[in-house]
Amino acid sequence: MRKVVIFIVATMALLLLSIPITGCEREVSFTTASLTEATMCQSVDDSMQPLNATDVFAPDTSEIFCSVKLSNAPPDTEVKAEWIYIEGELEDISNYLIDEWSLTANGTQYLSHSITIPDAGWPKGDYKIVLYVNGEEELSVPFAVK
Repeated sequence: MRKVVIFIVATMALLLLSIPITGCEREVSFTTASLTEATMCQSVDDSMQPLNATDVFAPDTSEIFCSVKLSNAPPDTEVKAEWIYIEGELEDISNYLIDEWSLTANGTQYLSHSITIPDAGWPKGDYKIVLYVNGEEELSVPFAVK
């Protein structure tokens, strides 16, 4: 009888060890990439560095730019930007995703992205651009249209 109990306990232990434990596995990711010098601006130069930095734009601004420095990025680093209207003259709309953009890059370089004026002009209010590296939020840069 004792041999049967030991066999059953050993069999159950092996079964339990073979079942994956959900929720306990976590993917650990690490990157040397970082974003700095995020700047809202009216344009960028040939190397994507900001020109005419500002965080306030007029409703008739034809294009709004963000320039950011990517540093120490290994190959295939994903950089993503989300342009968000936070709140303002559009009373029933808040935290609205206007546009998003992503690319892969490596090394150290300036990146820029811009959005063009909507047909009805920019609604007055508060906005932000949220920047991500490999899916992790890195920076959030506020700006306004007044």
